[in-house]
Amino acid sequence: MDEVVEAVEKVKKKWEEAYKKTQEHIKAIENYGKSRRDTDEEKEYTSNSFPRLNELAQDGLALLNSLQFQLDLLSPQLPSNDQVQTAKLLLQSWNKQCTSLCSSLRNANL
Repeated sequence: MDEVVEAVEKVKKKWEEAYKKTQEHIKAIENYGKSRRDTDEEKEYTSNSFPRLNELAQDGLALLNSLQFQLDLLSPQLPSNDQVQTAKLLLQSWNKQCTSLCSSLRNANL
């Protein structure tokens, strides 16, 4: 297998993992505060966890943008035109998914 093709496959795998984790963080932000206990220990934990969840979600979005950039750099180097076109379509899909995640994060914080 060509080195560029292997690099593209690694980027795709990292994307899938990062996308799932970012979705989980956004869902946790959405569900934050829906079921709270009134213990002091729980209050201290949750006061630190909400900003931390937002940081994790932002880090996930930054990683996804970085992976998009990597795929954008690798796609013209792919050996066949079909692979290049497939990579460009994948980039468009990833862009829509990132936009959707940004909207979800914004709504989760309201």
